[in-house]
Formats: sequence, structure tokens, C-alpha cells
Amino acid sequence: ELSAPIGLNRLSAEVTAKLDQNGSGGSGIAVGSIISFPSGQPAPAGFSLHQRGTPKELVWEEKASVSVPRWAYDGVEILDGKIYFVGGHDGTSAKNIAERYDPVTNSWETISPMSVAREGVASAVLNDKLYAIGGEGLSSVEIYDPSSESWSAGVALPSEVNRGTAITVNEKIYVVGGINASGQNTNQVLCFDPSTNQWSEKANMQTVRFAMKLVWFENRIWAIGGSYNSKKTNRVDSYAPVADSWQTEIFLRRLRHWHVAWVANGKIYVGGGGDGSSYLSSIEVYDPTTKQWSNAGNFLENKWVSDAVVLNDKVYVIAGHDGSSYSNKVYAADLNATMEGVYDLY
Repeated sequence: ELSAPIGLNRLSAEVTAKLDQNGSGGSGIAVGSIISFPSGQPAPAGFSLHQRGTPKELVWEEKASVSVPRWAYDGVEILDGKIYFVGGHDGTSAKNIAERYDPVTNSWETISPMSVAREGVASAVLNDKLYAIGGEGLSSVEIYDPSSESWSAGVALPSEVNRGTAITVNEKIYVVGGINASGQNTNQVLCFDPSTNQWSEKANMQTVRFAMKLVWFENRIWAIGGSYNSKKTNRVDSYAPVADSWQTEIFLRRLRHWHVAWVANGKIYVGGGGDGSSYLSSIEVYDPTTKQWSNAGNFLENKWVSDAVVLNDKVYVIAGHDGSSYSNKVYAADLNATMEGVYDLY
């Protein structure tokens, strides 16, 4: 008989009619059964492709707000199943604020502040500790240990990195791009190895940039969008840590700086930011199969200088600027509800 697993009611009548070719409506013998599962997975044994679903727009839900409306830069991370948000700027002053979000209770709590205010901070998690890295006028690094609920000094950067972006890969932290003490945009890549307790220089990016986002995708660090010498870019490059080399990828559809980015369902999502003339709420998605970027809906508000993380199959987009004022808004969307596949049984 025609079968319909839980959640299959999302399928259209047109699709179910194609499978129920004898018109039984599920009460008699049908051509086959139908199943639904995330896109990108292979068809199960005995099933063949009938129709593949297309990306659906994410459904955004507002969550508890952060304590102070402010730019986030690269200051949001996941640690021990909770979201940490450090530093930022509220339009008046840089902040040394550190706060933590519990998705179970949908609430933020203030934790011990950093030793200094960090505007343009980069952050990363390494060995179950949170690293707050650099910022305007800063080369210092401080480390938060949730077990002791305290901050300690880390190994400083070789020089100031302001508005850089950090990511942890293979138990090392990489800090990419940013602005130096002379106000110059850089293309430098710094790597912190805890086994040597040192920062080292790696191969430079092809172009100088700051205000970009980094994601780990297909065994490479992808540097997406950003700004250079007062110009916005849609450039995308990727870095292979083992080979210590860069290559150019397919560019974004729009110029974007201070946007957000995350990986889900085997694809890269990039949203918000600014293009130099306007603030953006739009989202685009990169499909490695087609090697193209396409539209993926919109946020509920413009999200500029925000940050995003994925936790428990949800993406959270946090704080920033909405185009008219600093924002304390936090939005989340269920990543499992974005794609579906439909297959025939023959």
C-alpha cells in the first residue's frame, strides 16, 4: 500500500498522486511507497530517484535577547552545548561583556567579563576552552575555562589583529585577515598550535580582507566575502591546512561584508551583511554539486556585524545591527526542516 511516514504530510498532492497511479488513495495497491529524508543522502536500497526536493526557506523564531544590543564581530562560539558571546561594540564603547545562552531554558546569563574590552574580537574554541583573540588596538589573547569560570592570559599574537576571523581546525586555531596596528588591511594567516604554545605564519590569502566569515567545508577553510580598502567583496577562497595553500572558489551572488555563514545539509549558507550601499537580510546557499550559489530566503531583520553558530541542528543568528540601530535580537531556525527528498519504489 501507499505508505506515509511521519512528517510526509509536507509532500504535495501532486507527488502522492504520481505514486498512487491506480487511484487507490492509499486504500488499495499502489505503485510504490514514498519516504522523506534530508537532501544529499543516497536513495535507500530498493528506491530510486523520483523527484528531489528543492531548498525551502528557513523558518525563523525569535529567542531570548542578549543583554546589550551590539555588534558581534566574530565573538560567538559553541562550548559544552551552550552559546558564548564575548566583546563587541554598542556604538558608544567597546565591551568586555561575556554571556552564555542555554538552549534548554532559552535564557542568557552573564559570566565573568574579559580583562579588557574587545571591539573587533575574533573567537575560537580549543581544548574545551574559549579563546578571545585580539581586537582594536590589541594583540592579547585571553582564555575562558568554564570549569573554573575564569579568564586567564593566553599566548599573544605576534602583532595587533583587529576585525580578523578565527576558526579551529584539527586542534589548531587559525586567525585570518583583519586590520593591523597601522590601519592596513592584511591577508595574513596565523596559526596557534597548543603543542608548541606558539603562533606561526601560514600562506597568505590571495587578497587583503577583513569582515569576512570562515567555515570548514570539504576539508578546507573557506574565507567568504568581506571588505578591503573600503570596498566590499563577494570573493570566496579556500585554504588547505595540510598543503598550506589557497585556491579561488565560486564567488557569492552579492557583495557582502560583516555577514554570517554556517554549514548545514552539506551546503554553505551565507546571509545578511552589507553591500556598501544597503544592509541585507537575504540568504544565499552554495551547493557543491552544482557549484552555484542560489537564493535561500531572508532573515526577519537585516543582520549586519552579527555572528551565527549551529547548535543541536539549529542555526542561531545573534545581535549586530538591523540597519537603523544596534540589535539585541537572536533568531533561530531548524535546519532539519529545510530540505526533503522524494523517491519511487520500483
